[in-house]
Amino acid sequence: MKKTFISATVAITAFFVFTGSAVFAHNEAVLPNAGLTPESPFYFLDKFGEAVRSFLTFNPEGKAHLQMTFAAERVAEIKIILETRGGEAKGLEVAQSRFQARLANAATIVMEQKVAGKDVSELAKELGDDFEDLKSVLKETFKEQERVLKAQEKELKRKILEARQAGDVAQVESLVQQLDQVKAQKELLELKEEETEETLEQEEDRIEEEMEIKEKAERAILEAEKERQEVLDEATKEALIVEAEEFGEFDDLLVQAKSAFAVGNYQEAKRLAKQAEKSLDSVEEAIENLKEAKENEEELKEEQEEQEEQEREANEEEEELKREETGKEVERLGQEREKAEEEVREAEEKLREVGGVDGDRDGE
Repeated sequence: MKKTFISATVAITAFFVFTGSAVFAHNEAVLPNAGLTPESPFYFLDKFGEAVRSFLTFNPEGKAHLQMTFAAERVAEIKIILETRGGEAKGLEVAQSRFQARLANAATIVMEQKVAGKDVSELAKELGDDFEDLKSVLKETFKEQERVLKAQEKELKRKILEARQAGDVAQVESLVQQLDQVKAQKELLELKEEETEETLEQEEDRIEEEMEIKEKAERAILEAEKERQEVLDEATKEALIVEAEEFGEFDDLLVQAKSAFAVGNYQEAKRLAKQAEKSLDSVEEAIENLKEAKENEEELKEEQEEQEEQEREANEEEEELKREETGKEVERLGQEREKAEEEVREAEEKLREVGGVDGDRDGE
């Protein structure tokens, strides 16, 4: 009995040690399966598994990387929660809190190693890469959910228009309430995204403090270039054309950053690169405004075409009604004319009869 218990314990421990790992490589995090989410009553098993894996990892560098693996698992949970329950799910708060804790743990390990006199520049660089990967995955996760909500919003607006045209007041009221809920979810999602990004940036800054200034500058330049490409990719996905001059400020700042880097002014290079990346916010906002304007234009176009179609149908119905009325009137007049002709014939006949009788009397 005792051996069976020990074997089962070893099996469970092995399961939690060797499952759920994440792979970080080439600016792309391959997330683990979300598995149990915070809303599951068995979620404590997930926490137990992480505790076991942490206990069995003795190397500080390994512990730091393990914390990033746990953070990736939280990202997988956030992703599945957003996809299935939305930003209002209670489990999202838990996943975000544990995500933040894992990032903080990784940064703390680096700090502790530095205080102990260890060279942590390489570890800091590796963890910085992991941070960047998670940032990219999280951003796409939130963007995808935003696209889903925007599609729902557009569909609800279409249904509201149809209901109004049909004069269904109750349906309009119900759809408007649904639309308000979707808008509220969008606002909440944006808030969650901002909170998560701030957490990432804070802990990433702690890690970057232990990197060489040259590496920081180089990373800042690469991140800015990557962000520019992501903005372009997003515009392409939405079938929007972004002119080169839209990136004028960004391109100028990045050229200055690279020039500063080339002459060894790494601090200035980093500052300019960060400023260039920040300038993309206005480009993203302009793209978003353009997208919304096009969607609104398309909606108005569809509404106008529908109104014109209804007008054509009404005109056709009116013409058909006029033709029917005219046809009935022609038929009525025809019948009356026939009746009048018949009356004329009868009157003529009577006249002839009267004339015949009078003629006979005259002969007598």
